Amino acid sequence: MTVEQSAAARMTLAAIIISAFGLLGKILGYGKEILIAAYWGRGAAVDAFVVVYKTIVFELYVKIEKLLRPTYLPIFVARKSEGEDDRAWRYFSVISTFVFVFMTPLVLAAIIWAPGLIRTLFPGLEMVDLAADMLRISGAATLLMVLSVMTELTLHSHKEFTIPALADATRQFVLFGTIGALIGFGIYPTGEPEGLKAAAVGVLLGGAARLLVQIPAILRRMTTFRPGLDVSNPDVRRMFSLMPPVIVGLLFSLARNYFDRRFGTDAGEGVVSALNYGRMLADLPTLILPLAVSLVVYPFVSEWASQQDRKRLADSLVSMTRVMAFIFVPLAVAMMVLAQPIIATAFERGEFTSEDTVAVTRALVPYAAGLPFFAVEASINKWYFALGDTATPNYAGAVAAVLHILIAGAGVYAFNRSIGIIAAALSISKGLKVIALYLMLRKRIGAVNRAAIVSFLARLLIATGIMTAAVAVVANGVGSMVVDAGTIQRLIFLAVVGCSGIVVYLAAAAVLRIEELTMVTGYVRGKLMKRFGGR
Repeated sequence: MTVEQSAAARMTLAAIIISAFGLLGKILGYGKEILIAAYWGRGAAVDAFVVVYKTIVFELYVKIEKLLRPTYLPIFVARKSEGEDDRAWRYFSVISTFVFVFMTPLVLAAIIWAPGLIRTLFPGLEMVDLAADMLRISGAATLLMVLSVMTELTLHSHKEFTIPALADATRQFVLFGTIGALIGFGIYPTGEPEGLKAAAVGVLLGGAARLLVQIPAILRRMTTFRPGLDVSNPDVRRMFSLMPPVIVGLLFSLARNYFDRRFGTDAGEGVVSALNYGRMLADLPTLILPLAVSLVVYPFVSEWASQQDRKRLADSLVSMTRVMAFIFVPLAVAMMVLAQPIIATAFERGEFTSEDTVAVTRALVPYAAGLPFFAVEASINKWYFALGDTATPNYAGAVAAVLHILIAGAGVYAFNRSIGIIAAALSISKGLKVIALYLMLRKRIGAVNRAAIVSFLARLLIATGIMTAAVAVVANGVGSMVVDAGTIQRLIFLAVVGCSGIVVYLAAAAVLRIEELTMVTGYVRGKLMKRFGGR
């Protein structure tokens, strides 16, 4: 096996592992949303939980992770590859200490002054006291999850992807299980706003589980750990020098997400909840394979960039983009066409009504339109980070965030639109950002065969159009199955329509000779021939 084949095999295996655990985590996360929808529907109490969890606790953890990944991980990888293990672990010790010292007072302040914080950030929120109580319960989860980021990134630098993926799936399992257990044993009531505190407890326990699962793995590899705040450490100073552009990008991203919820709470009860349910469904596919690819490819792309292998950088970027487009362009169209039955199947039970389905549909359709861009965004950022450029993607993200806020704000306050315009603002701004990043990256990597790309896009769009027509025909033919139907009938409808679309799409791709399909089928055929043909 060549070096290239070995790297590809390791990347593929790691991506499969992360995708598998990611799928498990997303199923559990989806289960959590089903419980919340069934027990509390779409209203002021769920708005309060979404504001606390998505805008404060989880959002802060995600932004710190995005700050550390492009600044901490490449330096640790470099020290390990140079054989300087002690220096790498000293670096880990200092950064871990900085993270703890920075996050602890921030989390304590949020817990202590929770009511004032909620009132200041979201004056239109109805259940401020409930939101404050949930923040006090779950706030410490932010610190625990941020500390788990340090262990996760360090394990990734050792090409260890299984344990971190398992840790996040465990977090989702604990969150889902805690809600079910606390409600099931009658500790918290269903239907009552007070019952949503069960979810806040689940957030706290899930954050602890995410860290604890990774501790044994990091201890097995750690050679030394000496807490300290040594700012004279050259690796620490190098990391801090990489941070300013990332911080700019993260601040604007935080502002975008904050204004989404602020606009939603100002627009009325249930808007934030509808956006949350729609975004969850749209994010489900992009947070499995694309996330796995972006995590796995980063250490490898970093090595190629350090070797100045521009051809590998170009070839891998084109390959990644084509695979994501082959999967997510037809998926986006199918999700837009089938948005209403998807939402009804997912949530329409208990306190979640058909009116709620209509409201969430207005969010899912524009979110789904942005799927192809969401799928490649995280990965293309890694090419810039590997090249030592944290500025370009983050400044581009800042501009996109401003555009998003302007579109959403104008829609809510000037045109009296809320759910659809806020969701569309994300797809429009992210799409323009991703296109700009591709254009700016062209001169920094090897040559790209433009004719082949144009040919691929044309064939992909034709295959997707054929699939869309087939889905529409089949859906109209069996549409009676979803009229006043239950969950089972809706699942059968989606299975019939979905399988029909997949078969037609793959057949069209085969006729049009789209390489991403023929490459896979050829690989499988070769393996089968090798296994059985030689006998």
